[in-house]
Amino acid sequence: MLSNDSPPVRGRACLVVDDPSGLNADAPALRDLLQNGWTVHVLACAGTEPSVAARLRAAGVTFTDLNTIEPPADFRVQELHVDGSAERAELVRHAVEGLHREHRFDVIEFSARGGLGARAVQAERAGVSLADVMLAVRLDGSTQRDRESRQRWPSDFAAVEGDYLERFAFEGADIQCVPDDTLAAFVRRNGWAIRPDAVTSAAGYSRSPEVPSPNANTSPLVTVAIAHHNLGRYFPDTLATLAAQTYPNIEVIAIDDGSTDAASVEVFESMRARHPGHRFLRQENAGIGATRNRCLELANGEFFVPVDADNLARPDMIARFVTGMQRNPGLSAMTCYFLAFDVDAPNLHPERYLYAHRPVGGPHALAGIRNVYGDANAIFRTSALRAVGGYETDRGTSCEDWEAFVKLVHAGHKIGVVPEHLFYYRHRPGGFSRSTNWFANHQRVLRQFANPGALPPADALALWTALLGFHQQLEYMQNAQQPRRHKLADRAYSVLGKPLKWVRRIGRR
Repeated sequence: MLSNDSPPVRGRACLVVDDPSGLNADAPALRDLLQNGWTVHVLACAGTEPSVAARLRAAGVTFTDLNTIEPPADFRVQELHVDGSAERAELVRHAVEGLHREHRFDVIEFSARGGLGARAVQAERAGVSLADVMLAVRLDGSTQRDRESRQRWPSDFAAVEGDYLERFAFEGADIQCVPDDTLAAFVRRNGWAIRPDAVTSAAGYSRSPEVPSPNANTSPLVTVAIAHHNLGRYFPDTLATLAAQTYPNIEVIAIDDGSTDAASVEVFESMRARHPGHRFLRQENAGIGATRNRCLELANGEFFVPVDADNLARPDMIARFVTGMQRNPGLSAMTCYFLAFDVDAPNLHPERYLYAHRPVGGPHALAGIRNVYGDANAIFRTSALRAVGGYETDRGTSCEDWEAFVKLVHAGHKIGVVPEHLFYYRHRPGGFSRSTNWFANHQRVLRQFANPGALPPADALALWTALLGFHQQLEYMQNAQQPRRHKLADRAYSVLGKPLKWVRRIGRR
């Protein structure tokens, strides 16, 4: 309990911790908040033992166990990639959103280790939620430093992504709390940005949220670009979801890229009468990259949003995208989450999904291995995409969207994520990305790494560190001792192999 001479209560704080096993009133993070006059609610991201709960109650602290909170239905859909730190941070984000609605916190403080605040920071920056509360990240630990103290490099994707999430959450927080000079020196050496306004304790948690002012033009024109090729079966539904957008200032440019299916051509032409305000053009087949580039040339909008001709947009997709870009003038593009549905789903708003994709937006160290940025259905500053030459125009290969994101990053641009499922992805087994050669698709992305250009030092260091770590993990696996059962099999063969061959030879005589 706070003593009678404690400072006056400054407000309500939520403390998000990973392992609560040692948490009591003397734990540094909790003590710092209590001694500086904050009423504290703890969100424990691991199971809370009864003894821990008792210690927290004795300190006048309320608490919630993350395992008792159910995320919204869409976020219970299995993520495309293996669950890891990003999905855990997603659960934390929804937990603090719900707790904030109930308790109206003034500050939410996350432990840096584990990147627990990464998705919450993304949500706040994109204007999705938490805009009325200060998000603080306390630099109280680093998984990378723990690993390097054991002389270990990152050995898998999860480790590299985890390092990125820790840095992203800390750098993007409203308040950076840096109580340890030694740890601060370590992360600086690894390219982390510690701002001049960083504080050393919860005594600095007294500022009000600074919500970015919107641009003078609060509804700038957005060009939606659709490349259509033999997708007449789905094209009308895509246009219907665009017609239902809540955002008021959209131009739609649809280009038929030399469709060979007569029914698709007929459907495409029929859409002119149904949507007279859109531009419908036809051309000889040139490929997806060239078709999107033609849309980019014709675009009048400040923002550019490519939409596949078989996907379905959520009604607030464009509005969410524009809000995110206006709140983040330093970003050149933002991607989003999506929910994948079966090719023959019966309505414009599917309710059953095959999987979800919730891109992290980094680290770039993994961008040569898999697309960490997101789907082509994203929002770009038209000028930025034009500046890098738009999309590459290779024929017969896919991944032009992934390649475009890498081009932007290598040219010094930054990409963010709106952490919401803003569209529904029609999973077609015969889709272009699944029917083309994956080696060739991947090769076109890798060629962009020949000119990394303005890659930030932290990303460059992470790239080479990951390469070394993966190499050493491979060496370890190759040199590992064989399992005991293999040893026994080898020994049995050495003893019985020749006699058995001799018996077989006798049998053939």
